[in-house]
Amino acid sequence: MRAVVHGKATKSEGCARINLKKRRSQTFRLHRLPPDVLRVILSQLSFKEAARTSIVSRKWKRIWRCYPKLVLTGDMMLGSSSNAAGDHPTWNKTTFIRRANSVVRQLSSSSATLNKFIVKFPLLRSDADHIDRWVSLSVASRARRIVLNLCPELEKFGDKDQMYSFPLHLFRVGGNSCVKSLCLGFVSLNLLQLPPAGNTNRLTILKKLTLHKVSIAGDLQSLLMECDALEWLSLTFCSLQNCDLVIHQPLQRLRYLRVLHCRLQKLELQAPNLTEFEFANHQVPLVLGDCVNMSMASVGLLLLSDGFDYACTKFPVALPHAPLLMKGGSVFANLRHLILNVDIDGCPKASTGVLRLACLLELAPILEELELHMYCASKPFYTSDLDAAATSPAARRHERLRSVHMTGFYGFRGQLELAHRILRSTVALDCLIIDPTRKVDHNFRNQAYAGMGRTMATLCINKAQFPGTVITIL
Repeated sequence: MRAVVHGKATKSEGCARINLKKRRSQTFRLHRLPPDVLRVILSQLSFKEAARTSIVSRKWKRIWRCYPKLVLTGDMMLGSSSNAAGDHPTWNKTTFIRRANSVVRQLSSSSATLNKFIVKFPLLRSDADHIDRWVSLSVASRARRIVLNLCPELEKFGDKDQMYSFPLHLFRVGGNSCVKSLCLGFVSLNLLQLPPAGNTNRLTILKKLTLHKVSIAGDLQSLLMECDALEWLSLTFCSLQNCDLVIHQPLQRLRYLRVLHCRLQKLELQAPNLTEFEFANHQVPLVLGDCVNMSMASVGLLLLSDGFDYACTKFPVALPHAPLLMKGGSVFANLRHLILNVDIDGCPKASTGVLRLACLLELAPILEELELHMYCASKPFYTSDLDAAATSPAARRHERLRSVHMTGFYGFRGQLELAHRILRSTVALDCLIIDPTRKVDHNFRNQAYAGMGRTMATLCINKAQFPGTVITIL
């Protein structure tokens, strides 16, 4: 039988109990801070770390819901070791949706404003019930930055009929839209069903619009014209109705425009404050109005025919104010460093096409560095008349060019003539590097062609004739 002794606690035991109570009272004192302060503290944590604070106590379970960012990605919901496109994509998607819904349910009772709402996971139209619920939360939370990227894995383009239809109209209801940045991937936008914008139901503060693999039905102009604050517009691999991007009214605040691989038939808009422009497409009519502040323009032509005339005539006319483009008399007045990736033809009839690149020296009088990366997909043809390649007429003298680097040099007649013309027409050329290997981004490399290019360059280019230039054949 155990005896229970009743008596007063010792002094040391009493102090220990008091200290324990103090520690317990201090442990969860953080939740007593004002909500705004807690919001700042939580914002310094990652989404996963903020969610973990919910297990500290019942009060913290409610406090973490004021976290200003909702991030639903594969890594976040499935763990960094999981792969959304792995061996069990169906299981991964089911788990992702279940866990995402759990998070959304917890946050739906909060009145906090979201700074960021991000969903990145390959989902389809069949998952619309879940996606609608998440998007509705972003609307209710007055999210400022929205990213909805539903793109499938990289090796697949996906079926347009399976795209989720993004409910853009929800962000215009009630006026005073809070969205400043909108990024959409692999969704459809039906602008035909979008109600006309009034004075209140407009995306008035949207500054950045990024569309990737988005199918657009209707006139994009109707959407852009209600974005009074738009500064950044990017369309990549998008499908536009009628394949035209035509904006008749000026976009006054637009500074950056990127249109890549959208299969356009026409691009026309007015953006007087545009400073940067990126474009990759087939040859199409291009009109950008008076872009007097243009500082950078990058153009990629997707074509099998000769695009030299378009690059040197049509494009500069479209952007007459770009300082890196032609000015008065068809001259690249400010061009000092040129990197040119070009497809060439090894057929002897196409040798003059390669030689036309020498015209760039006349068009760019202060050019100092030239990088010419060539790619030839056709079977090469080699000339037996080496003297003819070495005696092609020289072009107009160039005073500034100091360095030339040519890659993909297989030793075609046009390439040999181009190298000789550069050597004979330049006054200040310090070095010429001829590299038979290719530097452009193509899949295959033929070592036999590279070896022949090295041999042809060695036979046809007499280094002794150009003592002032260091000629390197790699």
